[in-house]
Amino acid sequence: MNGFDPILRTTVSSEIRQRLADAIQTGQLTPGSALPAERVLCQEFGVARTSVREAIQGLVMAGYVERRGNRTVVAEHLPGINFVGDDRKALVTQLFEMRQVIEPPIAALACKRATAEDRDLLVELAASDPRGLEQFRQIDRTFHATLARACGNPMLTEVHAKAMSALFGSGEFASLLYAEVNRAEVTEIIAEATEAHRSIAEAVARGHARKAEAAVIAHLDDVERRMVERLL
Repeated sequence: MNGFDPILRTTVSSEIRQRLADAIQTGQLTPGSALPAERVLCQEFGVARTSVREAIQGLVMAGYVERRGNRTVVAEHLPGINFVGDDRKALVTQLFEMRQVIEPPIAALACKRATAEDRDLLVELAASDPRGLEQFRQIDRTFHATLARACGNPMLTEVHAKAMSALFGSGEFASLLYAEVNRAEVTEIIAEATEAHRSIAEAVARGHARKAEAAVIAHLDDVERRMVERLL
């Protein structure tokens, strides 16, 4: 998980709560994952433990997180998503088939329901010029999580978050991306995906549902094809 920026004031439990809630909604903290320890949050936010405890208690009451023994984890309302198989390419296909089912309609809904802030953030993320694979993966995950949140359907957002967590946590998926032999092709994937993000963001920003759906379908088709046919 990325670190949080320090908070300058000392009695700011509501702001801490909002920051953590935002991290959950954008997929930075995924369903079932544990919150960082209180002392870690105190250090990252630059606040006293009392403020962190109050913030977490507020998240528990709001249903964002739940207590499991000595741990506090992001609440899960749906069962886990598991992908099976020994073939790396087969796992990639499963993941992208699932994304093709839910992401185009998510984009169409986002065109109707996204807030001005959601639209601005999508455009800002799409305008980013990632330097390397690691930065691209961070931008990619945040972009698609923002798109899912903007659809206005918490259940779809959670299903999508679980799927993306499975994708980004997959060793098989990572082994394809980080293999030295695949470096040139991965660089092309990053370039094409970045352009695709811009097309999707523009369509959502303008409320063009059909264009958004078509852009998402083309984007996912392209990435899957490159990964399955060209990566070794």
